[in-house]
Amino acid sequence: MALLRPERGCMSTATPDPKVREPIERLSEARGATLESVISAFHRARAEVASLFALVGVDPTKTRESARELGLNRGLTWRLTRMVQESNPALAASDVPGGQSMAKFLDACRQKGAPEKAIHSAHAALAEFEAALAACSGDRKTLAMLMANHGDVKATAEAEKARRKLFEGACGVWGVQARTRFVSVFVFPSPDDPNMMDAGHVNGFVGFRRLRTQAVPLSYEAVHKSTGEAIKFSKEPLDPSGPGEGRSQVYKAFSSPPEPDIQMVESGGYRRFELASGPVGNEGMTTCVFGTRLRKLYDRYSETPETAGFMVLLNLPVERVMFDMFIHRDLDVTKAPKTQLLDRLLFPHVNNEADFERQSLPLAEPTHRLPQGLAGTLCPYMSWYSTMVSDVTAKLGKPIDEFTGWRFEMMYPPIATTLSRRFDLHAAPKP
Repeated sequence: MALLRPERGCMSTATPDPKVREPIERLSEARGATLESVISAFHRARAEVASLFALVGVDPTKTRESARELGLNRGLTWRLTRMVQESNPALAASDVPGGQSMAKFLDACRQKGAPEKAIHSAHAALAEFEAALAACSGDRKTLAMLMANHGDVKATAEAEKARRKLFEGACGVWGVQARTRFVSVFVFPSPDDPNMMDAGHVNGFVGFRRLRTQAVPLSYEAVHKSTGEAIKFSKEPLDPSGPGEGRSQVYKAFSSPPEPDIQMVESGGYRRFELASGPVGNEGMTTCVFGTRLRKLYDRYSETPETAGFMVLLNLPVERVMFDMFIHRDLDVTKAPKTQLLDRLLFPHVNNEADFERQSLPLAEPTHRLPQGLAGTLCPYMSWYSTMVSDVTAKLGKPIDEFTGWRFEMMYPPIATTLSRRFDLHAAPKP
């Protein structure tokens, strides 16, 4: 962790209840829907479909097994699992199954014990998507063409291929790899001081394994002013366990093994959290999650242009990075946090915000706003993620419904980079 501190077709065979039908009919009457409304509806539908997969205990990352367990043909199941796994609507929105196919999926979930409330909720979200699609483009083929021109999808795919080659080479050179690197931050007004902000910070690796038996730095921690100077900060573990600062910050409820051997080393203004040497390959497979609460971390207001933000150093080869930022509604942040991928090969050890623009690498992947509530946090490649979010927000004393979430994902992020996400501070209200 590195923190940047400011200076100052979807018809079910069941009939939906009237509470569901009414908003569907209103949406069906819409005309001239924008592509953004289709994208928003796609994300809601994606969250509902992912929720049904979770409720019936089917893993959407395994298409063949999912088809067998649901009793659906493999082609339909592929489209459903692609819809859940692919967060970029430009690549997956036109593949959302139509009404009759979705009815089969909903019936399969019902037969496997999914509650009717969840079935109706998914039906409503899917109907919203169909209505937005009909008003925007009329059909899926036209939607695919619109999506193809909504950002440079081809360029994004080519960049991902290049990064995958870098990932494969880096695994051999550094002798480590992981499936997922994730960061989740929750920013909210400090209960003890309305002019300050607290933060919950959770980060970790899923499916981490060594290819050599060496100790590996998993996480770095520091807080800086916007001009780059390191400053002191206070924190407390969300799930304290084990002796020493390293082990006490492990979020054992979501780590495997639950208490990995983590040592903290201080160097150059950073705290470095290292996983001790251990077995290689699948024998040493580890999921390691760190969780802390940071009190009075940021000034809440600024009379001059300032930002508050979080950063994660990408120092190990991973298949995917996911960075969720949840901002409390009382902070009145209406725009998605700015996301930048900072070059730390040519510009190491620099955290001056004024330099970020020229240090930024090209970034085609979009940030998307998460659907409201716990269902909107669903993550198909971390089945326990929503449970973790619920646990974190309970410990922070702030329900997830009070936050607005924005997610950024990237496949095969290049190492020797820092992923930065920041939002603008407002001036203090006048008395």
